[in-house]
Amino acid sequence: MNYLRIIDLRSDTVTLPTEEMKEAIRNAPLGDDVYGEDPTVNELQEKAAKMLGKEAALLVSSGTMGNICGIVGQTKKGDEIILEENSHIFLHEQASSAVIGGVQSKTLAGKNGYLITPEMLTKVIRGHDVHYPITSLVAIENTHNMAGGKVWKIEQIQALINTAHEHKLKVHIDGARIFNAAIALGKPVSELVRNCDSIMFCLSKGLACPIGSIVAGNQEFIDQALRVRKLLGGGMRQAGIIAAPGIVALDTMIDRLAIDHENSRLLAEGLGKIEGINISETETNILFIDISDLGITGKKFKDELSKKNIIVSSRWDTIFRLVTHYGIEREDIHYVIETISQLFSKH
Repeated sequence: MNYLRIIDLRSDTVTLPTEEMKEAIRNAPLGDDVYGEDPTVNELQEKAAKMLGKEAALLVSSGTMGNICGIVGQTKKGDEIILEENSHIFLHEQASSAVIGGVQSKTLAGKNGYLITPEMLTKVIRGHDVHYPITSLVAIENTHNMAGGKVWKIEQIQALINTAHEHKLKVHIDGARIFNAAIALGKPVSELVRNCDSIMFCLSKGLACPIGSIVAGNQEFIDQALRVRKLLGGGMRQAGIIAAPGIVALDTMIDRLAIDHENSRLLAEGLGKIEGINISETETNILFIDISDLGITGKKFKDELSKKNIIVSSRWDTIFRLVTHYGIEREDIHYVIETISQLFSKH
């Protein structure tokens, strides 16, 4: 089979905006958002807050910026925050909590690679001994990227939030892919973020917007988040050109995430039949595969697929993360399975 178009499985960040999004950008009413006068930004923020069941929301340029707002806006310098050891905040955000917020991170090895249980949290909350930092916030990731897009169940989230609040801790949810979690559970997203103090989600991943994320919570938190955003240089002017596709995404792109989940399961099923490839369980749109038993290097695997117009990236030498997203069709999945089988099957 000869495929002319590129199949990019590196991440759902490579999605391109829909034609409706491009048209919305062109026609968006604009104003100065630093003055709070961009009507399109205001509409997106109000829409997102309502969808999440929160008082207010704020448009930020990236998920990392949203997580910084969530942490720095709710902690003091010298505090300690609790993170899962493979969380995006801890691994992939350049120690921003420490650099910008002056807070120390305490990491836990999550149950099943992602869960922080109430019992785990209770054991590591600091007392008020003068020698120790004060534990003030716990952050969780849903879905959890490095655990293969695993989903927190609602009862797991609420149990952790209840325990955190009993100990006067704030709870921030890194919900970069929270809508994937909601679709996987078949629940409104508001149920997944109920009672949390702050939530961030990305517009630019599975929802296919070109840029932007949302952070939400009560009005007091958003007032603080706005100050943090300004500190980071995130005050934008006619930001309606970013917000406009976000409105389209919330109206049209959430339900279709189920297609990405179906494609990921199809990919897992097909690759799982190839001797030498070990696959992880996939619950949403992320699949990890281990090719170490194929007897080839990760570089060779990647290079050979590139020649067939399939782009992948390794997390470790022989472990690859394959992400399905808008722009990847079922026929693409069949082509990927067939190509890998032809190139690398043991005979």
